[in-house]
Amino acid sequence: MLLALSLVALLIGPFLVSQFPYNRRLDNFLFAFVLISVGGLLLIDVLPAIWEHIGYALIPAVLLGFFGPGLIEVTFRKAADKAHSLAIFLGISGLMIHSMLDGAAIVPSDSNPMLAYAVILHRIVVGLSIWWIVQPQWGNFRTWLVFGFMFITTVIGYYAGEQQLTGLHNNIIDYFQAFISGTLLHVIIHRPHVDDHGHIHHHDHSVPVSVIHEGEPVEHHHEHSVDAHHSHGFVIKHKGYFMAGVVVATVLLFILHLIHHQH
Repeated sequence: MLLALSLVALLIGPFLVSQFPYNRRLDNFLFAFVLISVGGLLLIDVLPAIWEHIGYALIPAVLLGFFGPGLIEVTFRKAADKAHSLAIFLGISGLMIHSMLDGAAIVPSDSNPMLAYAVILHRIVVGLSIWWIVQPQWGNFRTWLVFGFMFITTVIGYYAGEQQLTGLHNNIIDYFQAFISGTLLHVIIHRPHVDDHGHIHHHDHSVPVSVIHEGEPVEHHHEHSVDAHHSHGFVIKHKGYFMAGVVVATVLLFILHLIHHQH
């Protein structure tokens, strides 16, 4: 039952997003929600656990993950899109490992029976974040492949947890997760933004942009788009929606914290 709930939780975010028209208001809300919720989970859950294993080595690993893709983009401007795609790929790889650990964590435990429910709840955030980051750039098919692999790794982790198999945690995984934590923050902050018409503006300051058409990004060219010339990083045009995302994410993090520490 818990395993099924954990898989369904991944799909709730994409389902909710699909119920609303894709525009800058929604994008500003989701940017705040994903940044605060994912950043918060990293700071209060993932990184403290890694710190216990690798100590101060955590800091350079996170910084490398965060600044590495950006340095490639600045040094090799023509490789900016490839660097960003690589960052997404690495982030997804890290999430596969995280899904395996989630699967192990939802195995019922007498020491902390509420842990499984906290994990399931946070997977709603994970699913929504993956869809928001990946789908506009990779399209529906490849994004659903990512979810499929996450289902598989979750089941593997659950089986390993049931069998009380060892080796789910080791230093190599800890270093990789630290690096990926920085990479995920980079991908979130530097994700292409959406304008009020649903057009996606990439890092490239040139004119090619995309528009969501039936769930797939389609290339368009806007020779004199103002937004296209200011597309690097995020753009907040609707501060009310942004603050609403901050509030919702903060409340969710507080609830997760309470559940996680209940015994």
